[in-house]
Amino acid sequence: MILNYQIHIILFFLMLPAALSAQVVASTLANGSFEGIPRHSVPPGSWSNCGFLTESPPDVQPSGAWEVFRPAYHGYTYLGMVTRENDTWEAVGQRLSTPLIAGQCYSFSLYMCMSSEYWSQVVPDSVRSREEDLSGLPKKNFNRPIKLRIWSSDMSCNRVELLAESPTVSNTYWEKYSFRFKPKKKVTHFILEAFYKTPTLFPYNGNILIDHASTIVPISCDQEEEPVEAPIVQFLQPIEKIDRRLHKVKVDATIQNIESKDQITFKVNDQLIRVFDFDARTSSFSTLLILREGKNNLSLHAENEAGQDDDETSVYIAETIASQEPPGPRSTPASTPTPPKEDFRILTDLNTNTLKTGQIIRVDSLFFQADSSRIAKTSYTVLQEVIRFLEEHPQVVIEVGGHTNNKPAHNFCDQLSTARARAVATYISNKGIPAERIKYKGYGKRRPIASNETLEGRNRNQRVEIKILSTTGS
Repeated sequence: MILNYQIHIILFFLMLPAALSAQVVASTLANGSFEGIPRHSVPPGSWSNCGFLTESPPDVQPSGAWEVFRPAYHGYTYLGMVTRENDTWEAVGQRLSTPLIAGQCYSFSLYMCMSSEYWSQVVPDSVRSREEDLSGLPKKNFNRPIKLRIWSSDMSCNRVELLAESPTVSNTYWEKYSFRFKPKKKVTHFILEAFYKTPTLFPYNGNILIDHASTIVPISCDQEEEPVEAPIVQFLQPIEKIDRRLHKVKVDATIQNIESKDQITFKVNDQLIRVFDFDARTSSFSTLLILREGKNNLSLHAENEAGQDDDETSVYIAETIASQEPPGPRSTPASTPTPPKEDFRILTDLNTNTLKTGQIIRVDSLFFQADSSRIAKTSYTVLQEVIRFLEEHPQVVIEVGGHTNNKPAHNFCDQLSTARARAVATYISNKGIPAERIKYKGYGKRRPIASNETLEGRNRNQRVEIKILSTTGS
């Protein structure tokens, strides 16, 4: 009896290491934040190219090479992948730190969005070798939404089992995507693959941006997903008037239980407004507006799968009174003409009476699409003032300077500020102003004019300025 007991003890301790080794543990991805040197056609460190060998590999963004400037959600860089109209697509893969066990359930998440600008060269079939000069090839915008597919694979990037796939990613701001999967076989390697919206009849040019991939965590197969709560929307009062001359106001709100900017609808006087900031982590909504005189109606709507919520408010802008006479008897000679009212101008400093070489003028009311060098249509009015001034004063030479805030703290600030300055200079030149009279330069985040610790300060720092290089034309 004692002998049998001792044998059981010995067998237990002999089997204990094997039991511990079979314990299910999380699997960590190397470089899940996709950090690297921003550049095209080179995957982030620790990730291998699993796409088509005849095509270029995925990109580390924001490189600025394809007009992609969106800040990273986590860290400094992220992964950019495309699908192509020639029926090829991009993918990356790596070996997992710990294999996934067959029949075990896992959870995994990452942040994804798409870029409205992803201009890439298209190599025609006539180009047989990539060693040829490709600098003159045309570019196309790979700007259609696509999806992400997650595969198990072997060490040679061969797809073994489709573990999960996302819905079509059409949001242009970072949104968290969560996955649950149960592999049928042991998984040693992991592939992230860009793919078309399905079903589709024809392949097309699209892009997807990926950041902040989580650890792959084992979960109970009976575990339920966290319930989604309906949004809660509220304007914060009072609405701050920050520039009465321009009728500019700052609007703040809170929107709870919303993950994506695309779930928000913001309107001013029944007109849809797409330029605003939203941080899902803090539920904070904010934007700057230039309003009309009189009553302005603002409405904010948010919706998710659990429900929807709205809030409304009004902002009154006092009407401008050209002249106001005191009550009582008045007499206006018939021979005295009323002087014409001077045209309202945004750039009051753009005046030859006070203009001097070296003077810097901030261009108010000049806006761009988010993280892009594309000029917003609302900016054409102020640019027309600059063009009219340069037409009337052909001796003046200017420099267009682009500036950004410090979000994020990375060298893409130089690329974005330069691209925006170049876009303004090009717009002015295309309207008939000689190109030699318009220089441009991107200063990045190096010349702030306000604190970057507040939204208002960051908005002020992200600006375009005009510097007077010469008033004599020499």
